[in-house]
Amino acid sequence: MRKEIFIKYLNGNCTDEEFEQLLVWIKEEAMTISGKRMVQEVWDEFKPDLSEDKIKYDRLLDIIHHKINNNLNATQPAIRKSQSGNRILQVITRVAAILLLPVLSLLLYTKISDKDRYIANSNELEVEAPAGFRMNIVFGDGTKVWLNHGSKLRYPYRFDSKSRKVFLTGEAFFMVAHNENVPFIVSTKNLDIKATGTEFNVSAYSGDDIVETTLVEGQVGIYERGSNVRIETLEPGECIKYNSQKNNCTMESGDIQKYIAWKDGLLIFKNDSIPEIAKKLERWYNVDVKIINENVKKFTCTATFSEETLSQVLELMSLPSPVSYNLTPKVRYPDGSFSKQSVIIGSKRNINIH
Repeated sequence: MRKEIFIKYLNGNCTDEEFEQLLVWIKEEAMTISGKRMVQEVWDEFKPDLSEDKIKYDRLLDIIHHKINNNLNATQPAIRKSQSGNRILQVITRVAAILLLPVLSLLLYTKISDKDRYIANSNELEVEAPAGFRMNIVFGDGTKVWLNHGSKLRYPYRFDSKSRKVFLTGEAFFMVAHNENVPFIVSTKNLDIKATGTEFNVSAYSGDDIVETTLVEGQVGIYERGSNVRIETLEPGECIKYNSQKNNCTMESGDIQKYIAWKDGLLIFKNDSIPEIAKKLERWYNVDVKIINENVKKFTCTATFSEETLSQVLELMSLPSPVSYNLTPKVRYPDGSFSKQSVIIGSKRNINIH
């Protein structure tokens, strides 16, 4: 596909035939090296002024997320023209409406939130799955990766001949293409997880003290980052939890479904505490959760959710337990974006919620 068609689409004047060509290109070529290069060239022509207040761009992202939801739920793709006179908003929302998460992450998040580092090290890419969204990518060696809500993955354009190394903040599921001579390494803040070809999940959010690694197939080694000291070797069906504050590990084995089901759109709680559930809900639904009753934190919940809305999840959780919730409405900003929704969790015996 010619770059001119991409630009015509951004300007809102491509034909139906050209639009179909764009859809095919997005499906088959958008994440190839040549495809990424074209996105880079298009961005260079349409890039906004990044000197503006960061809050403005955070709100733009909120608008984009809303538009992505609309397009994911649509039965047929459609060209949506922005009603705003703001040139930046027109360009970004038009791109978001069609490119969806993989190309959007390359086009927008890499450029706005980490522009200086990206330019300084053009041999790397960083993608981000915003809170409330999941995404998946495929590397050149055939390795497949699913990124969970609010997660970032940094990786090179090409893996070298000695290792295949990526840097994770958040949670990801890896289906690693086998190569016993070139290990695949997932590097987190405290650990390196090494494999040659296997399926495993890593949860290493920046605000969490615990890094979880769950093995589905094959074998992985867990190492201290920096010292390269082996901590543990996992077998299928095992989950290791490393506490960076206490510098110790705990191991679980058996049913690991709750640790990996998220990639299939399932939210599973199994004897999880209310604070643990609150963290997952914040990332899954892109909301703020506040627990106002200390006694509530000792309760646990076991449940499985698939396509339920946030209010449905909260209602079902509260039915068999003494836990109550209050879901506050979003606040609409003048530019059309919305604030985060807030959830206040308390006790049914504590009626007055402030």
